Amino acid sequence: MIQGFAGAVLALTLAFAPIAAAENAPAPTAPAAKTGETTSPASSASESDPASAADVPRVLSRLEPLKRALDEVQDTLRDGNPSADTLSKLRQTTVTTAEGLAERIAQLEPRVAEAEARLKQLGPAPAKDAPAEAPTVAAEREQLTRLVSNLDGALKQMKLLSVRAEQLGQRVTDRRQAMYARELFERSPSVLDPSLWIAAARAIPVEAASIGERLSSWAGDLGLGGGLKLAAALLLIVALVVLAAGITRRWLPRLDVEPRSDSRFARARTGFAIFVWLAVRAPLVVGAAILILEGFDLLNYGLDTIARGVLAATVAAAFGRGVARGMLAPDKPERRLIAIDDRTALCFHDHLVWTARVLGAIIIVQVIHRAVFAPLVLSSATSAIFGLAVSALLLRLITRLRRAEEAAGDGAFRAPWVRPIAWVLIGVIMVSLIAGYARFASFVALRAVVAGAALAALYLLLVITDAIFTEMLRGDTKRGRAIAANLGVAPRNLELVGTLISAAVRVLLILFALILIVGPWEASTAGLFESIQSLPLGFRVGEVYISFRSILAAAAMLVVGLLLTRIAQRWLQSQFLPRTAIEPSLQLSIGTIFGYVGVITAISLALGGLGIDLQKIAIVAGALSVGIGFGLQSIVSNFVSGLILLAERPIRVGDQVVVKGASGWVRRVRVRATEIETYDRATVIIPNSEFITGPVMNWTHANTMGQFIVKVGVAYESDPVKVRDLLLAIAADHPKVLRTPGPWAQLANLGDSALEFEMGCVVAAVGDRGAVKSDLHFEILKRFKENGIEIPYPQRELRIRQAEVPAPGNAPGDGVVFAPQRPQS
Repeated sequence: MIQGFAGAVLALTLAFAPIAAAENAPAPTAPAAKTGETTSPASSASESDPASAADVPRVLSRLEPLKRALDEVQDTLRDGNPSADTLSKLRQTTVTTAEGLAERIAQLEPRVAEAEARLKQLGPAPAKDAPAEAPTVAAEREQLTRLVSNLDGALKQMKLLSVRAEQLGQRVTDRRQAMYARELFERSPSVLDPSLWIAAARAIPVEAASIGERLSSWAGDLGLGGGLKLAAALLLIVALVVLAAGITRRWLPRLDVEPRSDSRFARARTGFAIFVWLAVRAPLVVGAAILILEGFDLLNYGLDTIARGVLAATVAAAFGRGVARGMLAPDKPERRLIAIDDRTALCFHDHLVWTARVLGAIIIVQVIHRAVFAPLVLSSATSAIFGLAVSALLLRLITRLRRAEEAAGDGAFRAPWVRPIAWVLIGVIMVSLIAGYARFASFVALRAVVAGAALAALYLLLVITDAIFTEMLRGDTKRGRAIAANLGVAPRNLELVGTLISAAVRVLLILFALILIVGPWEASTAGLFESIQSLPLGFRVGEVYISFRSILAAAAMLVVGLLLTRIAQRWLQSQFLPRTAIEPSLQLSIGTIFGYVGVITAISLALGGLGIDLQKIAIVAGALSVGIGFGLQSIVSNFVSGLILLAERPIRVGDQVVVKGASGWVRRVRVRATEIETYDRATVIIPNSEFITGPVMNWTHANTMGQFIVKVGVAYESDPVKVRDLLLAIAADHPKVLRTPGPWAQLANLGDSALEFEMGCVVAAVGDRGAVKSDLHFEILKRFKENGIEIPYPQRELRIRQAEVPAPGNAPGDGVVFAPQRPQS
């Protein structure tokens, strides 16, 4: 089970395989020939294209290696008790075979459908009493019938083999899980039993002798030439270590400095850089050293297994130190990513670093046990030591946290969940060790270490992700405005996009961290990725099964489709269409319709990725038709009306309209409603259906010219011809009044108090009517005053009658009539 150490960062989470299960795990027993045979046929599954082969028996003959591979897997499962390594290889064989069969099925299905379609076009064969058909048609029907039969038979055989591969893969997985569970809960001597430690002490010389024999054999095979190779390899390794030390001494102080600003992004960037450098520096050096030794052919007699174990241990220790230094920064609180005091930060830092180192040391010891076939009691003792070491570190953490809180007082960092969890872990580990379940105790201890490192790394990655996408893409910063300008989006929309991307990335990080913490029951790199690929997160809707993978694929397809649509729409509206002779309103309509088409296409592709075809969508649409007929009728009506407005364009962006009592300029035509900006800068949202079904006054539908009338009254003593000429001259002198059609003036009415004139003017832009009319009013007052033309006040005649006094013999009084007077101002 050492293959789990081959990964770099994954080795930290997969390292419990040799710790918890290596005690009774025998060496690989599967013959090399069988292993090679089980993997080679499946790996060649995609070398040829069976769908393009004209000879169907040849297609069937290519299935024979796959059948033999599955037969060997089944024989291995039935005949003996395979080891964990053998089961891992068998699982890989079944997975590779299933993938090859799936590829062949996907290639053959279109060929079968094409042959069936051609046969269907020929129609049925004529009846016995019907006239015989042409010999060429009969020959083609016979050939197509035989081809369909052969291809359909081959396709069915492939599907049967695919089902068999999946079943065998599940059997292998069940066997692996059962083996690991059996080994995990197998009893061993109690940690309090002296016989465990006595037997372990007696086994140490045996292991040392085995190591000595291997080293002697290795040294004996070296000889003079081997010694020179070893010296050259060691010289290169020393040079590599010196180079790494020099780079570290020069660049690490430059990384671990106070951030240039106090922003979270600057602190997160510095912490992330330190984490990456410390996490990859030592593993890269160890990996390069292993490559050098392998290049000189110096890793034999099991030394290659030990070398991979050293690499895994280095990854574990370096990862823990990188996370602790990058996030906690015990000696540089100005760049610390979590708000805790110095003593608490130093406490967490030291324990995370030393726990990772203990894990690395245990990995090396367990790998050595496995490589030299040491007595199994040593594996049990090592697992017990690991559990005791983790328990001691947890107990020390609890003590130091309490002291840090007492020293800091009210300003201490409070983590009430840390100590209860630590006590629970200590209790589980110690009870398991005392009860004789050393492997389970080491499993729990390892999960605690992995969870701590994974959560710390997760927090660091969450902070850097949030800082990049929310602070770096802020619209009120110079960088954010520059990015928004380059992408062609508004700064506010850039912030929204950054927030959404940050949320999506953080969700993926959390899911991945949970997978690492929980992990598969049996740990190997292949098993981990198989678990990710076969997550049982899905549900069935009719004939469509929506799985975790299909959801992710559909979401990615939708996001990519919407992003590409947005980019193409921006390019059309900002680069291509402005360079054409199309008017701006039509350019906006084209861009909007292109956006609708792109969104619909992206949604259709995403639904197709989920396995929902157009027929199923039509069924769903039919089921929703009742709801559309009742509750969604107005929404659909407005949507269709919006499409009509964009296509027919009775109103366009920039038009001055009057609809439903609202007057203003059309600013935007959306899918549901149209935005109108009134003259007092208010925005009115009017449903699109109002523009289709109701009356609309569009001042600028045919052109942008606008006409207005100025009314003015003069005294009856004025010369009407002079007044008319003066009005025409005033209008002609204004620069915005058009000459064609020119202004006009007329005596419109003989009023009660004045001669009423009307003057009509036409301007090029209808929006200029108000300003031009005001200018003409000022000029009329000025010119009339200069020419002695009076604008009269209203004339009124007032009659006052004297009240009658009723007296006998007296005649009623006569009324008094007053002449008209001009009212006093």
